[in-house]
Amino acid sequence: MQPTDVTREILWNIPLWARVSMYTLFFAAAIACGYGFWARWQAWSRGRPDSKRVDLNGSAQRLWQQVIVQRKIWSVSTAGWSHSAVFWGFVVLFVGTCVVALEDYGAWIFGVEHFFFFGTFYLVVSCALEVFGLAFIGGLALAAARRAGNSSQRPLARPIDQAVLWLLFVIAMTGFFTEGLRIAGVEGGRSATSFEAWSFVGWALAGLVERSGIETGVIRGTHLTVWMIHMVLSMGFVAALPYCKLRHIFLAPLQIAITQPRRVGHLESVSMEEVEETGTYGVGKIDDLTRRQLLSFDACTECARCQNVCPAHATGKPLSPMRVVLDLGRLANRSTPANGSTDSAPGLHGETISAEVLWSCTSCAACVEECPVSIDQLGTIVDLRRSLVGEGEIRGGAQAALRSIGAAGNPWGLPQDERMDWTEGLDVPTLESEPDPDIVLWVGCAGSFDRRSQKVTRALVRILRHAGVRFAVLGKKERCTGDPARRMGDEFTFSELASANVETLNANRVRRIVTACPHCFNGLKNEYPELGGEYKVVHHTQLIDELTKSGALHLKPLSDSGVSKKVAYHDACYLGRQNGVFDAPREALKASDAEVLDPVQSRERGFCCGAGGGRMWMEEDLGTRINEERWKQLSVLQPDAVAVACPFCMTMMTDAAGAQESEIEVLDVAEIVAERLA
Repeated sequence: MQPTDVTREILWNIPLWARVSMYTLFFAAAIACGYGFWARWQAWSRGRPDSKRVDLNGSAQRLWQQVIVQRKIWSVSTAGWSHSAVFWGFVVLFVGTCVVALEDYGAWIFGVEHFFFFGTFYLVVSCALEVFGLAFIGGLALAAARRAGNSSQRPLARPIDQAVLWLLFVIAMTGFFTEGLRIAGVEGGRSATSFEAWSFVGWALAGLVERSGIETGVIRGTHLTVWMIHMVLSMGFVAALPYCKLRHIFLAPLQIAITQPRRVGHLESVSMEEVEETGTYGVGKIDDLTRRQLLSFDACTECARCQNVCPAHATGKPLSPMRVVLDLGRLANRSTPANGSTDSAPGLHGETISAEVLWSCTSCAACVEECPVSIDQLGTIVDLRRSLVGEGEIRGGAQAALRSIGAAGNPWGLPQDERMDWTEGLDVPTLESEPDPDIVLWVGCAGSFDRRSQKVTRALVRILRHAGVRFAVLGKKERCTGDPARRMGDEFTFSELASANVETLNANRVRRIVTACPHCFNGLKNEYPELGGEYKVVHHTQLIDELTKSGALHLKPLSDSGVSKKVAYHDACYLGRQNGVFDAPREALKASDAEVLDPVQSRERGFCCGAGGGRMWMEEDLGTRINEERWKQLSVLQPDAVAVACPFCMTMMTDAAGAQESEIEVLDVAEIVAERLA
């Protein structure tokens, strides 16, 4: 047998009318597909231009990690298996289709019987298509099973999602049956084409057909019918791409490629000059969003991962990060001229996104961390909040907190003269008395004014003195970093406070800062540099871990300290997920001879305490209280104490313990370490 004999006839048993039908449907599907993506391009174009340049090297790395390797998707193993099988199955089957088309066109153009699709290459490609075709079907089956389960990681199971799975399943199955009927229907059947055994699925199906005794004419008629079904459904798939979630096949890689990597703890700033130039503050209408934001909404895979990890959604609040993204995307596409008049399009605030949805967000960034296509749901929510604040659509405790931050320099509205009251009896140096310290202790508003957090600050001072660290505080010159104001949407109060703090720090030539507040830590580290504040900022747990490992801290045995041994550690969102500090608090606790217990939702998937994003000063009257839900997750470990590393978390966990009449003590990492100082 010659190598050119090891091949097959392209479009075997397909008459001219069927071929004409195929190309007619293909061009119609291509036009429908092209128009759909053009309409979406029109919707993106109405957004504000984004001047950020795309880093090609960074894009290539992100595409490798998130599209090829699919690192984020594999964070849920069943989703990783399912999506990878479907993805690679689809890619290989598509490439195989292109190979067959090139063989057909190449042979026709160059006037040869066989172009390149024969011999060993034919056998290898045929076998690969079988393997990846089975993987494709297996991935679809696993995807359907996940939607039928009751797991907390269960994706959406709407009729349209099921229909998409069935469409792909039928396309794959008709492809296999077409192949089996072809092998059985050619002259001589399997006995004349033994090499087709490399197409092992089609070979097995052909064997079933031959053993059934069906006449050749019936086999060929059935083959043509199944081929037509396969062809029509495939063209329908092409036409449907831009009109359903399948569009993410193209848009998700594009979104990943153009997304600018940033620490989620850093929000995009808004300048007064920009507001004066555009006349807009925040996002009050769909045109205020950037083109990249509008593209990202269309790239959403509707996997519901952001919704599944959202603490607000988990506790019965009206917020679903996925729903915000999808609703904004639909509004943008409904409002574009490509889809008719914009007069009937609903408004953004109130009609599309309610205020209750926006104010439910704790800014924990779990949604951003979880999203496999790098959509910034948190940044969009803050943009929408800015518009509400600009229009005066903020009430209650949040409004009072913003007024206090602006007027008094702290959310509690307490006099600045009381900012050093926590130092009573400690003789804490300020920069006036210690002008060149090793570090500046940034106390923060909670550490200065909140009675419970003051104990943490005093414990940290004991640790610094024990380790011989020369430190000083800003004292009455310190102001709120502006974090609550920025997260609530008041960018200008943030800018005013942050600029004043930067001026003070730079005037005193501050180089290194330590703080016990992750919100202050995040602002000083990630957001102050764009205002001219470049400092080495460490969290107090990082410093404690550093001092312990260097031998500067000498700790006495646990049995002599009276501190509990089994400690459940609660990850603070602004320390852990938003800044990647997971090990330092745990190492500090272990150095204190504590047995550290992690709840199921910990580290990158830690569950928020409910206080971020200004929620610390808002009433929580919808659904279950987030802090009480988190307390249940911690208390089920039956610890002797719950350890925190954030004053907001301290307040929320203490309140939750009190509400549930729990005897488990809530302690900061610094307090546990300070109790063991020798």
